[in-house]
Amino acid sequence: MLQCPRCGRQFSDSALTCPDDLTALQADATIPDVPVDPLIGRVFEGKYRLDQRLGGGGMGTVYRATHLLIDRQVAIKVLSQRFVGDQTARHRFRREARAAGRMQHPNAVTVTDFGTTDDGWLYIVMELLEGQTLRNLLMREAPLDPARAVSFTLQACLAVGAAHEAGLIHRDLKPPNIFIEQRPNLPAVVKVLDFGVAKFAVEEYEDEDFKTLTQVGTIIGTPRYMSPEQCSGVGALTPASDVYSLGIMLYEMLTGAVPFTGETALAIALKQVSEPPRPPREIVSSIPVELETLVLHALEKNPRDRPANANDFRSELHATAELLGFEHAENVIAPTMEELRFAGTESPSGRLVIDLARLRQVQAASSADNQPKLTPAASLAAITSSVIASATNADHPEFQRVQVPITKPASNGSSSKPSMIISLILIGLVGGAGLFALANRLRGGSSSNANTNQPVSMSGDAGQTPSPAPSPTPTPTPAPPPRSENRKPKEEPKKDKKEKESKTDSILNKVKRIFGKK
Repeated sequence: MLQCPRCGRQFSDSALTCPDDLTALQADATIPDVPVDPLIGRVFEGKYRLDQRLGGGGMGTVYRATHLLIDRQVAIKVLSQRFVGDQTARHRFRREARAAGRMQHPNAVTVTDFGTTDDGWLYIVMELLEGQTLRNLLMREAPLDPARAVSFTLQACLAVGAAHEAGLIHRDLKPPNIFIEQRPNLPAVVKVLDFGVAKFAVEEYEDEDFKTLTQVGTIIGTPRYMSPEQCSGVGALTPASDVYSLGIMLYEMLTGAVPFTGETALAIALKQVSEPPRPPREIVSSIPVELETLVLHALEKNPRDRPANANDFRSELHATAELLGFEHAENVIAPTMEELRFAGTESPSGRLVIDLARLRQVQAASSADNQPKLTPAASLAAITSSVIASATNADHPEFQRVQVPITKPASNGSSSKPSMIISLILIGLVGGAGLFALANRLRGGSSSNANTNQPVSMSGDAGQTPSPAPSPTPTPTPAPPPRSENRKPKEEPKKDKKEKESKTDSILNKVKRIFGKK
């Protein structure tokens, strides 16, 4: 960017003068020139093109590069320019390449090539990892969940254990040298980096070059993660020194802090030698007791009191993880859907929300070595019984369970008998009233037929004496109309009452009418 010295406006590099005052443009004095890495874009030995700087360390710089022959992304570590003429540094850089090349393990970075350019640049070609270092992860998320911390430590122990089997001691295990590779849809994979200060166990007495690289009075490593024997420089180092460093990293992952700090490296080294570490549960109370005991075992001052090597430490850590029900990368059997449903709760949207603490309890109860695998129901019963047993206090007496049979009370059957008797009586009354009404109607019909037939007989007798024939006819005919007229006004208001009365009242009214007619 160019800037006008008079008005202060900025313009692109293509402009020459300011259009307002025609003043010649100048470069912005407040923006320093960013130095360009001379190795960016350079091709080493016609195969590796350096594309981007990824980071740097004490001995070299790491670049993202491209293998031009096979078009593959790789990582190249180049020895720093200030060490190009240093034979000791060059020898140590070759040792790192040889140590890393000797490590063939999924949890260790893979070295594919080593070389020297014509102008003296030494480089190591490694696999390109996508992810972050443990240091960057702890800066954002510490302290970590215990299961996650155990999973990372188990994978790191696998790589360090393979190094111990090959006769190699790392000596500089720390979070910046632990890389967490994260790939899509795959669990995180831990990679152990930087074997630059690694020591072959047999070389301490056989290799004269090793004695020149580790002179007396020189501290090799990082004091916050170094073992007491490494800080004091007394005695030969053993694989138990790396176990101490693994224990400090696990301590930091669980608590978010290292056990020993100080203003100078010497002050930290003195604490490593003389002071006991603070128990992790005093910092984070939720850490399991079994895990705290394991961490403190790895941080013993005497190397003989610690696990002998990383494989022994991994065995103890794996057993503790199984005991606590932690999920980790070495789990062979994944939880079944039945166990997941048992340990989870289905949300209104249909998703299954898993309670990790409950799932770990189920897996811990079902993965006991001396017991068969428990079903979810049996494991929950075991957990419940253990919780009840732990909650029981000696001051509170225990009472035996009292079993009380629950039966139907006899009063329910007896109370239903009167209602049944009343209903039978009502049914009998209604049936009898119906039969009585039918019989009464049949009687009324027969009597009316008799009355209609009687005038005919009289009219037959009147064939001899015709004078009395008209006399009986006027008397019976006017009688029925008044009765029907008198009943009609009485029945109309009763119809309104029938709509308001219940069924029982309507039946009683019918019975009354029948007896009234009679």
